[in-house]
Amino acid sequence: MGKWEEYEYTGQFSIKSGDVIYRPMLAVAVSANSNSDVCFSMIDSGTDDTLIDAGFAKILGIDEAKCEKIKVGGIVGQTSNAFKAVVKLKIEKFDEEFETEVIFVPGMFVAGLLGQKDIFENFKIRFEKKDKKFYLQREK
Repeated sequence: MGKWEEYEYTGQFSIKSGDVIYRPMLAVAVSANSNSDVCFSMIDSGTDDTLIDAGFAKILGIDEAKCEKIKVGGIVGQTSNAFKAVVKLKIEKFDEEFETEVIFVPGMFVAGLLGQKDIFENFKIRFEKKDKKFYLQREK
């Protein structure tokens, strides 16, 4: 098992509360079709899969018309049309790249959400919000 990598929580202004909300955000290199970009993504234990804003699919050369279409639901029951594609992900501070199926969703409130399947099943995660830090360790 590798060493623990340390990250700072990212502060974001909340219009709703008027406060700064600190979230566990990571830079994730996403690649497909010889194209790549960095997707600033939030670790989310309540999300099953990795979700990425659909705008990244265009950057990566992914043709939505050739992808499996699905509906995704939010916490208040609304649904969005989305599509699946296989990409490679590389988490900031780690050398390994891994292939996985992600769901591209239009109009997300963050660029990406890292869910159970890709983050929690491949990394040990330690949250220390009081200190505004979190840690990842490669599990496999």
